[in-house]
Amino acid sequence: MVVDMRRAQSDQHSTAPQAFPPVSDPGVPPVGSPSSGLPDPSQQPLSRRARRQSEHALATGGIKSVVVFLVALLVFGCGGYAAYSMIVNRSAPSLPIPGAAPGGSITIGLTTAPESLDIRKQDGDAVAQALLGNVYETLVQRGEDNTAQPGIAKSWDVSDDGLSYTFHLADGVTFSNGDQLNADDVVYSLQQILQKQYVGASDLTNLSSVKATGSSTVVIKLSQPMPQLPWVLSGRAGIIYDETAKVNYTTNAVGSGPFTVESWKKGEPITLKANTSYWGTKAKIGTVTLKYFDDATAAASELKSGDIQALMPTDATNANDLKTQDGITVAQTESTRKVVLGFNSSADSLFSDARVRQSARMAIDKNAIVQANGAAETLGGPIPKLDPGYEDLTGLYPLDQAKAKSLVSYFRLRTMKLVYPSSLGEQIGQTIKNDLAAAGIPVEVSMVDDATWQQTVVQDKQFDLTIYTMDSSHDAGDFVARDNFLQYTNAEVESLYAQAQGATTSDDYANRLREYAHKLSEDSPADWLYVERPWVAYKSTVKGLPTAMVDCYLPLANVTVG
Repeated sequence: MVVDMRRAQSDQHSTAPQAFPPVSDPGVPPVGSPSSGLPDPSQQPLSRRARRQSEHALATGGIKSVVVFLVALLVFGCGGYAAYSMIVNRSAPSLPIPGAAPGGSITIGLTTAPESLDIRKQDGDAVAQALLGNVYETLVQRGEDNTAQPGIAKSWDVSDDGLSYTFHLADGVTFSNGDQLNADDVVYSLQQILQKQYVGASDLTNLSSVKATGSSTVVIKLSQPMPQLPWVLSGRAGIIYDETAKVNYTTNAVGSGPFTVESWKKGEPITLKANTSYWGTKAKIGTVTLKYFDDATAAASELKSGDIQALMPTDATNANDLKTQDGITVAQTESTRKVVLGFNSSADSLFSDARVRQSARMAIDKNAIVQANGAAETLGGPIPKLDPGYEDLTGLYPLDQAKAKSLVSYFRLRTMKLVYPSSLGEQIGQTIKNDLAAAGIPVEVSMVDDATWQQTVVQDKQFDLTIYTMDSSHDAGDFVARDNFLQYTNAEVESLYAQAQGATTSDDYANRLREYAHKLSEDSPADWLYVERPWVAYKSTVKGLPTAMVDCYLPLANVTVG
């Protein structure tokens, strides 16, 4: 069961973020005005305003306006192509003129199909895995090391107090339909995400205003410091949408990325085509087909036969089999998906005493759990390697069942109730039960479906221990969130997290998070069993596949097939 403790417990208490001012804010210079800073129009696609003016002139029969407009196009060097496009297509031309499409194709096997292509509203990782970084782009790009990198915003500045971010947009950015992408689109997109509560809106609650101060500059004001803002804007909260695009988001997409959606129907593969008018470094491969499998073994068979050229991810059993195949490369990737044993720390629980929590951690053989899983690595704390503030904390409470038994010998223990989703499998629950029993902590195991787990654990809090998955990045603060379902409180730990959130530089943020994570792990509101490291397999002729976070972010522009 994947859990965002902030959503699970705090949604009903959340306050709607302050609405942004309208895009037509009189303080924003009009697109195309002398103060907007637009480059020479002969080198740029038409702005939305110019496009609208041309469409209005054609629709209303304003012949004089059309003639003047076309002459202007000719003067600015767009020539006969632009005029022809205006007359025949009754719309502004999509410039620059597309280049040659790259050759080659690849079919990639994936495990979870999206229910819809509407990345604005569709929960879960499937739609983001397919489209983010491929069809849609974000204000800030996300690197394979999970850090914020230049993208649509080529750079950004932060005020000394951490309350103001100024983003400078790259030149010549366009959507796949030819529309220019400028600062107005950024303002519009952030407005829509917050006002309509699209996926990612909960990460933007500190935003107080956003304003375009020219065609290529956006200023975001915060109500309190938010050092992770650039990283947040590299995810779904930072997707930039075309305000004027006419598209059925459920089955298609218009973005600024290196690919477009060629075709998709629910239950069928997604076909992506290289965007030959892409404003940045163009895709190296012409066609990508994303094919979805319910059966991991069937997917592995298609990789062996060559029907697909990559499998992302595959399970440990099939990974071991595929390692024996000639011409197939098998590798492990990094992720931020964590599996956690949480303790109910309410006042009337035995786990309200840190010594009982710590003894349980020393009793459990995490290395054995990792070995049985086959696609994981021990963790020891709330922050994985790909997140800021990571420190190897596995040595805090190493396996020592004798010491664990000694610690709990002072307590009169009843049978503890372990409730967890059956989707995590029987083996992990039995291993924990047996290890705790060896340390003198009796446990009764109850495996339930996801809905029952949500009701019993998250809502009713009728448990002593629970196993669950945390699949988000930058989620270490969930343990001190208001009304977290583990009912854990510690004023010192909470203060350390608040100090981290008040940091005004990325280095200070990482250092303060490291201090917070260390103290949190010492106090042990949970035992961080492992972080997943998914296996991937692909034909050895395939190059350029991502190596991190492939379960939620799969940018494919650098892929080639030799």
